[in-house]
Amino acid sequence: MTEMVADEFPVETSNALSVDSLTVTFPLGPRRRLTAIEDVSLDLARGDSLGIVGESGCGKTTLARCIVGLQRPDRGTIRIDGDVVGAKRGPQERRAVQLVFQDPYSSLNPRMTIGAMLTQLLATHDLAHGTDAEERSRELLALVGLPADALTRHPGAFSGGQRQRIAIARALAVEPRLIVADEPVSALDVSIQATILELFADLRDRLGISLVMISHNLAAVRHVCDRVAVMYLGKIVEVGDTQEVFADPRHPYTRSLLNAVPQVKRPPPAHRLRLVGEPPSPLSRPTGCSFHPRCPRAEAICSVEEPALLSIEGLPQRKAACHFRNDHPLAVVTVPPDPLDD
Repeated sequence: MTEMVADEFPVETSNALSVDSLTVTFPLGPRRRLTAIEDVSLDLARGDSLGIVGESGCGKTTLARCIVGLQRPDRGTIRIDGDVVGAKRGPQERRAVQLVFQDPYSSLNPRMTIGAMLTQLLATHDLAHGTDAEERSRELLALVGLPADALTRHPGAFSGGQRQRIAIARALAVEPRLIVADEPVSALDVSIQATILELFADLRDRLGISLVMISHNLAAVRHVCDRVAVMYLGKIVEVGDTQEVFADPRHPYTRSLLNAVPQVKRPPPAHRLRLVGEPPSPLSRPTGCSFHPRCPRAEAICSVEEPALLSIEGLPQRKAACHFRNDHPLAVVTVPPDPLDD
């Protein structure tokens, strides 16, 4: 696999994160490779939040692991605050991006107290030692809404929501510029998911940290994220402002995801766009548009020519990989409710 290298063009440094033409494959034998993500590009402005959504197996988590440095891409470039990060990251590059894992039960060491975890982390990165580290640990717990006496307790003494708060405090300890949250509420009870989402939104506003959230929960993305990128079979098929994409999706796959949102307080809309069949295997991708075998809008061109991710007419900040991205919607959209609404 090749090293990530910078291109020869000047870099715009206003973005907290820039991903350019990222591709990741995994070997399945001496002559076969599975393409997990292919030619993915995206940008995240400083202080903004980006949601990445899509079905299981579409490449969301692989993309997240590349961003934090846990997965080495085959090719492509990742920039943090305009600086290219390589396959082997130094201490400062590792501090810049922190990951909040999906499962708060397995992401914390059950044999260490919370205070030991935080003070050891601060000392390892030479951020604070001794009493200064203890004081900083108390500040971190207060930042995520936990009492100082939590420092003397082990992870087993806390609920799932409290453990996720501790995991967030641990991520904040090294003063990152970007946090990547991989399904941060999916392992939690519904009753406490909203409090964790509110915490992410509050931390982003107070600290100015940029956030990438991987999620199946469209309502969570709607509440927390400024922008959203929709992935299908390893590629981004639509990207734009979250509220605009959810109100007027231009890719049939995005529309089908939104129409799959269950309705509790009102009946489902008429003329919903429904998908048929299962996603194709990454080992045998369809020709043309990968979505065309399941797409009710597909025409002959879709099976022959793969659409590029291009701007939508009149909406330069919106992009969709569909030959009919400029057409009027064909189905009613179900907008996911805000998870903090009554």
